[in-house]
Amino acid sequence: MMISNMHPQGPGRLMSWIHSQVRTLSAWSAVMLTLTWIASAGLHAQTSYQVIHHFSASTDGSRPNGLTRDAAGNFYGTTSDGGPSGLGTVFKLDAATHAVTVLHNFTDTPDGANPMASVTLDPAGNLYGTTRYGGSDGLGAVFKIDSSGVETIVHSFIDWDGLWPSASLVRDPAGNLYGTTSNGGSHTGGVIFKIGPAGVERTVYQFEDQSASPNGLARGAAGSLYGTTVRGGHDDVGTVFRLRPGPVYILVHSFTGGSDGGSPQAESLLDDTGNLYSTTTYGGDFGAGTVFKVDSTGVFSVLHSFSGPDGFNPLAGLVMDASGNLYGTAFAGGDSNQGVVFKLDPSGNEAVLHSFAGGADGAHPMATLVLSPDGTLFGSTSQGGFHGDGTIFRLKP
Repeated sequence: MMISNMHPQGPGRLMSWIHSQVRTLSAWSAVMLTLTWIASAGLHAQTSYQVIHHFSASTDGSRPNGLTRDAAGNFYGTTSDGGPSGLGTVFKLDAATHAVTVLHNFTDTPDGANPMASVTLDPAGNLYGTTRYGGSDGLGAVFKIDSSGVETIVHSFIDWDGLWPSASLVRDPAGNLYGTTSNGGSHTGGVIFKIGPAGVERTVYQFEDQSASPNGLARGAAGSLYGTTVRGGHDDVGTVFRLRPGPVYILVHSFTGGSDGGSPQAESLLDDTGNLYSTTTYGGDFGAGTVFKVDSTGVFSVLHSFSGPDGFNPLAGLVMDASGNLYGTAFAGGDSNQGVVFKLDPSGNEAVLHSFAGGADGAHPMATLVLSPDGTLFGSTSQGGFHGDGTIFRLKP
């Protein structure tokens, strides 16, 4: 069973494309889920789970993309759809009241449209993010919302410098922003770009594989950029790469779609010693996706293969606590096949912290979690809630 290699190419199509691929894999695995259910019994851990916001497309947006936390405990994020123009929003969630305030409604060209990723916060309180569409040429944009709530377009993509950015940005200590576009560039496989503090954009690297489609980046202490691609590599089911300053491109791992996983769609996590962690959407021992690690010497290993009841098709990245436990989400699987929140301890033992039930409980998480200093996890679901437009939740293991 293979995921389609064709990207959608019209506004608002990306999310439905991802959902269609996951539904195909979910249907294929229905028998497998039944057979593995008993063997996976006892996976659930005791947690405190609460939905703290239900999105409504007509007011604050639909399909939230993940959260960014400031020092005061407030959260910021984007929605892919909804708002007055139906093209997505940027919002703030108050730490104390959990009230959501819409900071910006996207309106398409020359503004942005359909953000697919979380925002990045700088020390001055400015938010930066990407939209897959919109901008001056309708091919995507980088936007800024300053601390007073004013939005400006920092850069509009024009194809040769990339198009359809779908990942969040990473910031270095000098204030430079780095990101990827899923397509475009000279070889049409996507680019890595840099935007300086003055707002000038330049292309850092163009992927030579026409089908690469890079995901979000992680930045190492020495300035190297790490990431994954959805496709490309020896078997065209994705890669792990490192881009050293220069730039010098290093292929770290080429996925096979078998036991090592395939089609990663999440950003990468780097720990303090240079180990990289992320997920693959499918592959592994049961075809349901994996959690993998690449250590600081470049050795690749699978930490967990999902089987269905413990999660299916993870699309989001991971967060790590001080004890080395990893936390993440899977789009599907769990008790109701609506997705899960999971924990993976340093020994590789996986536990389901929450199994989404759909409806008001939320369904189908697609974004990386945020871990607060007290150990509480915050996240979002792309569907479910009172209006079916997604939720924000908190979970205390």
